[in-house]
Amino acid sequence: MKVNKGNDSKEKTLYTGVGLVTPLIFNPSREELDRVLGIERDEDYEQKPEFEYVKDDAVLKVKRKNEEGEEFDEEVETKRLNVTVWVRETKTDEVFPISFTLYDIDDVSSTGKVKYVTQHGKSTYVDSEANLPDWFKFTPGKKKMALNYKVAKRGEAALLEFLAKWTNISPFDIESSLFPENSKKFWNGDMKELNSLLLDFGDSSVMAQFGVRSKEVEQEDGSTETKEYQTISTKSFANAKFMKFFRNYANKNFEGLLKESDNKNFLVFDTKAKIGDDSMYELANFLNNIHGEYGVSEFTTLTEIKEYDPSENPLNQEKSIVSSETDADY
Repeated sequence: MKVNKGNDSKEKTLYTGVGLVTPLIFNPSREELDRVLGIERDEDYEQKPEFEYVKDDAVLKVKRKNEEGEEFDEEVETKRLNVTVWVRETKTDEVFPISFTLYDIDDVSSTGKVKYVTQHGKSTYVDSEANLPDWFKFTPGKKKMALNYKVAKRGEAALLEFLAKWTNISPFDIESSLFPENSKKFWNGDMKELNSLLLDFGDSSVMAQFGVRSKEVEQEDGSTETKEYQTISTKSFANAKFMKFFRNYANKNFEGLLKESDNKNFLVFDTKAKIGDDSMYELANFLNNIHGEYGVSEFTTLTEIKEYDPSENPLNQEKSIVSSETDADY
C-alpha cells in the first residue's frame, strides 16, 4: 500500500477585483513551473507530458458577412500559439497563470475592418490602411516620428498591450519595440525574447482584473454541477502607477471618475478625468473595457483584489431563487 503525501484535495481560493501582478516566467516547462511554484517532486515521480503551447492545425471559427450582409461562421485551419505568463499577485502573494491565445491569421472583424498594432502595443481597427490616424502612426508631441506598425494576428494585440503596460514602454522611444525580432521562432513557441525582458523588468507590475467563470459540468450520473474557475482577463490592463488612483477612487465610490448613466447593465467611466496634472484616461479606459458595455462576461467586482464571495454572484442568486421555488412544490 502506498499513499502519496500532500495528495489531499484542498479547495483553492478564488479572487475578484483588481490586482497588481508581476511576471515570473513565460511558457515554462513542467520542471521550470515546479520551481516557480515551489514544488518538490519525489525521485520516483512520473513526469507528465510537456505543455503543448503550439498547435499547427487548430480550427478557428471566424465571423464573416455574405453579399447580403448576413453574418455567418467560417471554420479556418491555422496555427495556434498559447502564451502563458505566470505572475505573482502582490497583495495575496499567490501565483497565477494568464493565458493569451494567438492565431496565425489576420485579425479581421465581421464587418471587414482590419486590426493594426504598433511597435508600442497600441491597436486599432480600420477599413483601410490609408485611414490609419496620425496618433497611431506617429509618436505624440510636436516632433512626430514614424512608428512601425503591422496587421495584427488574432489575439496578438492583447499580448502586446500586456507587455506595453508591464514594461511602461515610452511612446516617444522609436528604438524600442515589442515586436519579436525573430517572429518565426516566436510562433514556434520560443519564448526567449519574452523571458529576457524579466532581466530588466522583473520587479515591474501591471494592473489586471480577476474574476470567476461559472461552467456547467456534466457528471457521470448525467446530472450537472456548476464549477467555478479563476480568471484573469486579457481584455485590458493598466500601468501599475494607476493602482494608487484606483484605490483613491474606490474609497469614495469612484466619484469623479464614474459617469452617470441611465443604463443599469454596464458602467461608464470618464476618460477625461484628471487628478491634479495626471490624466486618468488609461485608468478609465481600463475600467470601461472591464465593466463597460463590451466588458467581461465573467463575474468580477469593482474593488481591489479580494476573496470571492459566491453570494455576490448574480448567477448564484438566480439559482437560489429557482431552488427555493422548486422546494416549495414539495
